[in-house]
Amino acid sequence: MKEFLLFISIFFFSLQLASARIYIPVDQSSDKKFPIAVVDLFGGEEGAEIGKIIRNDLELSGYFNVLEPGLFENSAEQEGTTLETIQFGFWRSLETQALVKGSIEKERGEFIITLRLFDPFGPVMLVGKQYVGKKENLRDIAHRFSDEIMEVLTGIRGVFTTHIAYVASKGKKSLEVSVMDMDGKRARRLTKNGVMNISPAWSSDGSHLVFTSYITGAPEIFSMRSNGREMTRLTKDPGAKLTPLYTPSGSEIIYISTESGEAELSIMDANGKNQRRLNTGFGIDISPDISPDATEIVFASERSGNLHLFKMNTDGSNVKRLTFVGYQNDMPSWSPRADKIAFAGRDKGTFDIFIMNPDGSNIQRLTIRAGSNEHPTFSPDGRFIVFSSTRSGSEQIYLMRTDGSNQMPITTSGGRLPAWSPRLE
Repeated sequence: MKEFLLFISIFFFSLQLASARIYIPVDQSSDKKFPIAVVDLFGGEEGAEIGKIIRNDLELSGYFNVLEPGLFENSAEQEGTTLETIQFGFWRSLETQALVKGSIEKERGEFIITLRLFDPFGPVMLVGKQYVGKKENLRDIAHRFSDEIMEVLTGIRGVFTTHIAYVASKGKKSLEVSVMDMDGKRARRLTKNGVMNISPAWSSDGSHLVFTSYITGAPEIFSMRSNGREMTRLTKDPGAKLTPLYTPSGSEIIYISTESGEAELSIMDANGKNQRRLNTGFGIDISPDISPDATEIVFASERSGNLHLFKMNTDGSNVKRLTFVGYQNDMPSWSPRADKIAFAGRDKGTFDIFIMNPDGSNIQRLTIRAGSNEHPTFSPDGRFIVFSSTRSGSEQIYLMRTDGSNQMPITTSGGRLPAWSPRLE
């Protein structure tokens, strides 16, 4: 995944204070945001672009009150970027609790980027990094330092260097698997075959995607490398093969097969061999997801009449019903922390996103009266959810925190069926 990253990162300073203090508790209320100022880097338009990307990352997270540059840009230009040359009294007067400053220089066709995070009330530098890269690497560098900011201030590394796979419409009959940065930028198509390609899912190491394609005329499961190369057909038997996903080990793929005449949970080796059913229920079984420890599978089933969520052991035993309210609960997604399951529930003709404990308790509604909201999927740190929504009039992909706050669109040209990558470092 990282062959396109030509830059190197040199860690040159980090105070132990950063690991001793958590500035932002992970469960901090969404209405209490942490004030932070991000100054455009000294060094021209490239420095301004890096500053803009970092500010956008922090805004997307929902944890920060990112100060408007107009509040400080004149004063910031008259001071340096080190602990000794910054006028911290000015920053304290703005009541910002964290400050990002840095510089960018060009040398022999490469950029040298220095970035630092300060606590103005120490004052103390919390972390400093230096990166070397080409122009095409600047966005990756900005995302990487945003990850550093999140790790220092919250104790958990950020997810700004991750990607989101999704499906985009290309013409009236074509749906193509695409991938973008988690902020919605640098979208690129991975499939270009002019047919329906749906339900992408990542391998646990981020090296491959598995998905359903109609390239043969019937819905079959294919895998490919995460750059779109080496597309391989995995299923060839009768019946539809839908919603595939890798197990956490990457050695097997769980999917839905209609080979028997009903939609049933099935599993096969990652190379398509050793295909077998997981269980035989009453009514259709669809939309599986597997727990992070690979011991349980959550899925939607009509075995109780309406479509509800169930879970079972990965060998098909110990089936338990999880939802008892509503009439169509579908598309479950297990948090990487293993503490929550998100899903889509139909209410008055449209879907909304809900979240619950893995035993079905403590159901909370995250979206309401904002179009149809479907296909939730968690970030690899379990702090965020991406989902598709029609609230703008067309289907787009949105990001929110797991408490439902800070719902923001990350696409403008359409998108559905999002799947968040694992960490790619």
